[in-house]
Amino acid sequence: MLKTIQKQADVFFRDTTAMGGLAASILLILLFISSPLLVPLIAGSILTAGIIVVIRIFYFKDRPKKEAYSNFIEKIDASSFPSLHSARIVFLAILFSVHFANQYLTILCTVVAALVSYSRIYLKKHDWIDVAGGVVVGVASYVLVTTIF
Repeated sequence: MLKTIQKQADVFFRDTTAMGGLAASILLILLFISSPLLVPLIAGSILTAGIIVVIRIFYFKDRPKKEAYSNFIEKIDASSFPSLHSARIVFLAILFSVHFANQYLTILCTVVAALVSYSRIYLKKHDWIDVAGGVVVGVASYVLVTTIF
């Protein structure tokens, strides 16, 4: 019974973490292609990834479950700080919550952002400081994007 619960938790968090991934961001951009959210979505996705890459170029931190790398690009990907998934999902949660100004959507976005962020820890891709750094980057990206656009 315990193994079944553990297996279901593994599947749940594996699937949940995908909501903070690149494919989910691209899908959202395509879904909002004729919306006023299109430019902020694209700008936020690029800015968030750019900030994370710059930080990882200058500061390398091993993931809790270390990943091997053999070149510069793989080293950036193998770095843990800050969490790109957490940054993406926090940016999206704030953007949708503010744009749609709906209490229920805000609660849903907050819960999804928390689950995606926790999934990174559960899957041993990040620790709490990495997720916290991702949250800060997500908030900063939102502020910068909404200030510019």
